[in-house]
Amino acid sequence: MEAIAQESKSGTKEGAGLTAAQRARMERNRLRARALHDARLIKRPDKALNNAVVERAHHAAPVDSGGGFLLEPERVAPSAPAARPAPLVYVAEQPQCLDCERRFPQSWLFDTFDYRVCDDCRDDDGAHSLIARTEAKSEFLLKDCDLDSRPPPLRCLRRRNPHAPRGDMRLYLRAQVEERALDVWGSEERLRRERDERAAARERARERGTARRLRALRMDVRGSLYSRTHAAHEHAYGEEAHDEDADTYSRTCSTCGHVQTYEKL
Repeated sequence: MEAIAQESKSGTKEGAGLTAAQRARMERNRLRARALHDARLIKRPDKALNNAVVERAHHAAPVDSGGGFLLEPERVAPSAPAARPAPLVYVAEQPQCLDCERRFPQSWLFDTFDYRVCDDCRDDDGAHSLIARTEAKSEFLLKDCDLDSRPPPLRCLRRRNPHAPRGDMRLYLRAQVEERALDVWGSEERLRRERDERAAARERARERGTARRLRALRMDVRGSLYSRTHAAHEHAYGEEAHDEDADTYSRTCSTCGHVQTYEKL
């Protein structure tokens, strides 16, 4: 930084005798030197800060599990502080915005997702909104390999998952997911047709499940009615009748209609 400051002071003293083009070149060189200096600071994080984090983790007190033993605390690995990359100084190296077609030195979408859209054209409620991995797979009918293995792999933004404290939630850019779905399915019409077919298949499966449960319910009702009708009871026989040809006697239950046939000695 001292070298940059000295260069700036010397450039101010000598700037009176320079042309406009020379002063513009000096200003570009100064900005480039500052950007390179900031980039070196990002690549070389403060070692003392990381060592302090690791030292606190090693001296953390054990955690009582409540089951008669103590758990060792989790070790914290040193990590570099998250920082945005340095802006691109030269216009020739700057990306061109896909919406306004202007060149820009830096933007959040470009730094995070490598998506060439400037901050002025960023639409957080539309194409540039974030979509979770599970939602991206279900809405656009994609697989894990489509997001991770198909070149180029889609970048994601990791955030703490409120439904799973031990895991991170991966967020993707909706515009990039839509482009990947078109690469996989070929066209929006084919993707829409596949959605309709899968929705119809789910509806047929739901109807079959409903019909199966109704059949099981009818079987249970009929079985309970049969059990109640044919439950064991004491017969109430009426008067006996004599069959002279067979020399047998019979009598009928007045409740269930059971006929008892017997002989007399």
